[in-house]
Amino acid sequence: MSPAVLQALQIWAGAFVLALSGAMAPGPLLTVAVEQTIRHGKGMAMLLMVGHALLEAALLVALALGLRDVLVMPPVRVGLSLVGGVFLLWMGTTMLLDIYRGRVSLDVKASDVRPSRFGPVLRGAAVSLANPYWILWWATIGLKLASDSLSVGPIGVAAFFLGHEAADFGWYFAVALAVASGRRFLSDRSYRVIIGVCAVFLLYLGVAFAVAGVGGLAGATVPR
Repeated sequence: MSPAVLQALQIWAGAFVLALSGAMAPGPLLTVAVEQTIRHGKGMAMLLMVGHALLEAALLVALALGLRDVLVMPPVRVGLSLVGGVFLLWMGTTMLLDIYRGRVSLDVKASDVRPSRFGPVLRGAAVSLANPYWILWWATIGLKLASDSLSVGPIGVAAFFLGHEAADFGWYFAVALAVASGRRFLSDRSYRVIIGVCAVFLLYLGVAFAVAGVGGLAGATVPR
């Protein structure tokens, strides 16, 4: 196996786990997906994710067209590591606190979601873009990981995108299936356990990112 392929597999795995952690956090897109599944069936959740994926693909194209040149600058990489580390620590801690406080549940009321004039694909993109959580994730963690994948070349970018979207589509399909089938395959208890595992992983990555950023400030090279 060539070094490039091995790096691509590592990027895919990292993108998958991080994207899964982000996708599982309760938010507006999950709320809309559950509401649409209740009303129209589990296929609607997948259409929402198509819009979400197209938005993220457009962002990756922007990175490939020039944003990468900014991201590879040492001060920027150090800044992304520090800010990303802090964001991951906050994200993991918040997820654990939500579990402790009993705020993690698949019970989402359809009445909590306002109807939209957009079709499901456009709605998926619009809801994602309007979510400050999604914007903050891509402005910190997502940009750093995308920068790392771009340094490997096209195979790295493809691995990052496919790993990220595999997690998004996989999780939302599981949620839609659970909602549509009376939650025979996914209980609230299982949901909390999975989120807890992801939260701990986020805390680990947050420390690693922050340490890399501190090392960069001290003159060391931020590891890829």
